[in-house]
Amino acid sequence: MAPYVPIVVVRSDGQLSLTTKSGAKELNEPTAAQQNDTQDAKGMVDCYKKLDPDEPKAVDWRRKLGGMLMHVLGEKEHEGKNYILKEFPEGYVLWEHLKYKVGGGDKKERGKHAAGVFERQDAYLYGHPHGRKKRFRSPADFFHHLLWLAADKEGDPLNCSCKICSPDGDDDTVEEPVKAEIPPKKEIKQAPFSSSAPSKPTQAPQAMQSRPTFQPGLPTATKSQEQRLDGEANGKYLYRPGELVWFNNGLNWRLGVIAKRQLLSNKPRYLLQPLSNPFHHQPSQIKEDESSIRPWLAWSVPTTTVPAIQNYTFDQVPWDRVVKGEFDEGQTRDYIVDGSILAAKVIDSSYSLFDRIENALAGPGEVHYNGMFLGAEKIWVGEPVRLRVPGNDIVVLIIHKLIERTTPPDGSSVTFVGDVYKFVEMPTPYKNRADWPKPDLPPRMVDDLRYRNEVAEKKGMWYEWRLLEPAARKGLSDVKGRWYETKALLPILRGAQKYQDEVASGITSDAGAWMNGRRDKNNNPEQRKKNRRDTLGTAVPAEFKVSRGLDGNPSDDAFPDVQQQEPQQPQPLPYVESDIDQFMDLDQAAQGHAFYGQH
Repeated sequence: MAPYVPIVVVRSDGQLSLTTKSGAKELNEPTAAQQNDTQDAKGMVDCYKKLDPDEPKAVDWRRKLGGMLMHVLGEKEHEGKNYILKEFPEGYVLWEHLKYKVGGGDKKERGKHAAGVFERQDAYLYGHPHGRKKRFRSPADFFHHLLWLAADKEGDPLNCSCKICSPDGDDDTVEEPVKAEIPPKKEIKQAPFSSSAPSKPTQAPQAMQSRPTFQPGLPTATKSQEQRLDGEANGKYLYRPGELVWFNNGLNWRLGVIAKRQLLSNKPRYLLQPLSNPFHHQPSQIKEDESSIRPWLAWSVPTTTVPAIQNYTFDQVPWDRVVKGEFDEGQTRDYIVDGSILAAKVIDSSYSLFDRIENALAGPGEVHYNGMFLGAEKIWVGEPVRLRVPGNDIVVLIIHKLIERTTPPDGSSVTFVGDVYKFVEMPTPYKNRADWPKPDLPPRMVDDLRYRNEVAEKKGMWYEWRLLEPAARKGLSDVKGRWYETKALLPILRGAQKYQDEVASGITSDAGAWMNGRRDKNNNPEQRKKNRRDTLGTAVPAEFKVSRGLDGNPSDDAFPDVQQQEPQQPQPLPYVESDIDQFMDLDQAAQGHAFYGQH
């Protein structure tokens, strides 16, 4: 059985040729000069090539378009199926822009050509009736137009929200791929839209009721050095400063916060501050083995040893009376453990934002940020987060914008804007690795996906992230937590031997499948905190600080046992004192499956 159900969009406005204002006939495709693949004096070839419908890149376009179309227009009976656009609408043709040096050396580039290495390899869809200069640069770019073709019975181009038909659309003068935003689902009046075999084309659904309007794109914020470090494929660190984690305390597992991190002999090490009640602060500990640390969401928090305070928040507990034994009921209690449990639940249900984007094009009452402490974890714009969805599907949101809207007197709501992807498994459609496409995803996801596909080759399986919804908007309750690479975290969660046995059998599972979500079984109210220090409160010593890493003062990263650290790359930016207060600002957490005193 084919892994994808083909769907057909019958209506088309595509034109293979058109008449110019001067009356001349012009092909709606790259010019003859652009199609010329003759190498120049330097051995460079710069040309356009028509793609056959079954070439990997064309198939990838059609899969994404089919999935997006059925996500917006499909009924409930279409859920859980894989869709592919059987063919582009009549008159639309996909072309690829290639640039390479004949006989070029082995460079780490996008792809390889029989004659050399590609310097560029971008696809463009031609056929729009406005002419060859109005081509679509990506599946998400064309999706608006495809949706109009499928859903608007009037056939009025003014109802189309694509960048070409829209009066606000831009001239296609730049050849770099550009992402477009999808119309909000609620603005499309849905009607029956059935998938079909090639012999049964679909019928057009009811027309769109109104033309969607969109907020202009925001300027891209400059990434800080710490943000770039956390976004690297095969990153140096698994954990981040300010994050709540479990750590091995020798006889049991306890809860603490990562104060700072560094490389020693090119291996990561962490300075941890254990959580406690306000009267029994513990000394910091250095952990040089990442397997002795777990994310907070890897395990579930246990009950307190003093039953009477189990349903209190950290600040509600009369700690002075608790530590005097007034609630012991004749039993031995652990007040340090109880402090850490209740503090962790507060952290889990809190959030704070940092690295404000001052020049962002924001709406009334909106502020845009580059980063956020979401419960236990630190997340950045540009990286994936796990989403809550029905069933067992693995779904992530790649964050493009992080927006906070403030409401009087002290209200706060956070919106995550980005592309939603679902992890899909299927029989492999490729005969060799040279045909594998490189997805347009963050480097960490690209690297992890390739690793998992290399393992899955043993079973003849193929994994990919399928785009479900571009420019989606999600709230705090939709986000489960940070996304982690399988090969980095799963050996820790599953155990090294169990993990290696599964890999030998061609099996890798998503690390998120072995983790809880933020605020699972946590009744503490959602809280917007001023900063990370405010979130941690009296569960840590008054002088405790969270390192800003490469974005802060290098002296703040010194470990108590090391006078001279090995330098981290890249070198930090000049320290700015005023940045600290903003950074120490926001937070939240969640849970997993273990207990204190139990490995």
